Order: sequence, then structure tokens, then C-alpha cells
Amino acid sequence: MADNKITLTKKDLNKAYWRFQFFAQACCSYERLQAPGFFSGMRNIIEKLYADDEQGKIEACKRHMEFYNSEFALVGPVILGAVIAMEEEKANGAEIEGEAISAVKTSLMGPLAGVGDTLRQGTLIPIIGSIAISLGQAGNLIAPIFYMAVTLALNWGISYTLYNKVYQKGSSYIAEFFSGNRMEKIMTLITSMGAVTIGALAASTVKLSTPLKLILGQKTLAVQTDILDAIILNLLPFCAVMLVYWLIAIKKVSINKVIVGIFVVCIVGGLLGII
Repeated sequence: MADNKITLTKKDLNKAYWRFQFFAQACCSYERLQAPGFFSGMRNIIEKLYADDEQGKIEACKRHMEFYNSEFALVGPVILGAVIAMEEEKANGAEIEGEAISAVKTSLMGPLAGVGDTLRQGTLIPIIGSIAISLGQAGNLIAPIFYMAVTLALNWGISYTLYNKVYQKGSSYIAEFFSGNRMEKIMTLITSMGAVTIGALAASTVKLSTPLKLILGQKTLAVQTDILDAIILNLLPFCAVMLVYWLIAIKKVSINKVIVGIFVVCIVGGLLGII
């Protein structure tokens, strides 16, 4: 068996990783969702591992076209690395059932999606976006290039490192990650950092003020500077952000309706001299 052992090369692993990265969301279906993208990453692996085993190849193809849905940019390659490691062991004679490989995918999809979405969309993107917005407001044309370049560099850098780690150490690496309270601590840290970042981004980019004035006898008070700013600085932008959050997160109003509503309020308010 040792003489006939099939070994995946670095080229094989890189090919699987980049195929998955580029095609993970290229084709989603109601029945299988991201399965076609996951299979695109497994295709060359299956062809090599089961080159002389037609039945094994068919079963592997069916296995990796089953329903799959997870965060694709950061943690998708982690699941891919674990599955490739298991498929390689199975192809070399290890007693691993196909159902066990499918079970690993299914069990990791949800938990890792939570980690990936929180880390990427809740933390990395707001931080990078806030820097890019600041550059753009200063008139720097490098802002969109900076955003795209840094986002892709972090996505690929983190996911590629984790992908190779998981492939080398197998599912034990993921089990170690989820052991004890480690994941809860990491998630709390990431969530807190994301909340602080989004709060800072809202405070620095949302602009709202009113030119209204109150005339009290011989005294004139500017509503914005003499009243609102005296209570809490940037009170109106804060209220606007909280209102949008309430509409989207609590009342479940569609984002498109909220955007249209903001445009209407700003136009009407500007014409009436309220804001």
C-alpha cells in the first residue's frame, strides 16, 4: 500500500485553493447553494486521488455536490483543507466513510460561517472601509484601490494560511480551535472590535445638522450649536444612525426603502430649511 500511496503536491493544493476562491460564489442554486463552487475546488483533487478508481470518483463527485453553504472568503478554504485531508487518507486506504466526510462539512458550515462573517464583514471590512472613506473624502484617488487591494490581501492571506494549516493537521486543528471557551473569547473580541469600529465610522462620516434658530425675546438661540451640541455633541447624526438601525434590524424594513426614505427626508428638509 505504501508503494501505491497517492500524495498531493503543493501545486495540487494551490490549484484547489485558487479554484475555490474564484468560483466559490460563481454558481449558486436553490437546491445545492454553494456546492458547485465547493466542487470546483475539489475537482482536480478528486481526479488525482481517484484516477484509477472510477466508482470512488463518482461517489466523491456526488459527495461534494451535496448542499453546502458557509462564509466563503475566510473560512470556506478551512473546510476545503479539512475535506481534502480526509479524502487523501480515504483514497490511500484509511477506513473513512464518505458519510463521515460529508458530516465534517455539515458540522463546520454553520459555526465557521459565524466566525468568518463576524471577522470579515463585522470587523475587517469596516476598518478598511473607514480608512478608504477618509482617503476618499480627502480627494485621494487611491481610496478604492486601497480598499480592494487590502481587502483581498487580508482575505487571501488569512484563508490561505488556515487552509494549509488545516490540511497539514487535519480536523484536529479545528477541534482544537473550538475546544474550551476559546472560540467564545475570540468571537467576543471580534464582535467588540467590530462594534467599536462601526461606531467610530458612523461618528466620523455621518453628517447631519439643522440651521433652525429660536428667537426668545431679544435673544436668538441656534438649535444646533446652543442647544443640541450643548446636550451631546453630534446628537443628530447619532439619532439618525440609531433610527436607521431600528428600521433595518428591528422593524425589518428593506434597505432600499430606507435609502429612498433618507433621500426624501434630506431633499424635503433641505427645501424647508430644516436640515
